[in-house]
Amino acid sequence: MLSDVDIENTVRSSLERIVPEMNDRTWFVEYLYKHKIGNRLPRGKKFDFYRGIETQTRWKAVVENHIHQIFNKPYKNRISPFLLSQLTLLDFACINRECILNTGVVLDVISKLEGENEYAPSTDLVKHDIKFKRKGMFANYKHTHVPMLPNAYLKMMSQETSISSIVANIDNATLDIDLDNVEREIKARGKAKGGRMTGHWLITREDQGQTYYLAIFPHARNNGLDEEWIFNQVQESERYMGSQT
Repeated sequence: MLSDVDIENTVRSSLERIVPEMNDRTWFVEYLYKHKIGNRLPRGKKFDFYRGIETQTRWKAVVENHIHQIFNKPYKNRISPFLLSQLTLLDFACINRECILNTGVVLDVISKLEGENEYAPSTDLVKHDIKFKRKGMFANYKHTHVPMLPNAYLKMMSQETSISSIVANIDNATLDIDLDNVEREIKARGKAKGGRMTGHWLITREDQGQTYYLAIFPHARNNGLDEEWIFNQVQESERYMGSQT
């Protein structure tokens, strides 16, 4: 029978082996987060696939065809066309093997925030509906973490609080893990506390009790390098929201 120390060391070494490191912050992918619908794209083979975005009318049809399931939702007018365009571009980038992202979790998160019941169970494990700092350019917005990277779940399980839960839920005789109980313990933690899944920022704004879904971005770097361009894109998304009402 293994000791708790042996089990913990085994869990740590196993997670170190199986959690892949992923980086989707290439210049090309970050350009897709920033692109304004109707702008001309740079020349070059990387962008040939995306030429349809250069005319707003044609691109609107592409987006609606690609994310058709959202257009029968009662909250469809509270999702910015800018966000839908981002998701479509990122899906195309995945098709072209420029990145590996699960954009569908964005729609799962929106379903959860809207009180719907149909979404991936792991969505309950994300840090959601979090206010930014009171002072700063994002003071009037909230964000929810969206685990678009495929390694997000395993990254969450590699956190110290999760490792403690895993060790506590391993049967010492059979070494079976009760992952359902591990997840229940993670869900029981406060949404703004450590141990939940993190990921991209889904930035939202509340107005008269309703949530508006504006844009998705990589988690900002600690040195504040991203804040200005992210804020500029949020403002652009707000402009798109205004143009459709």
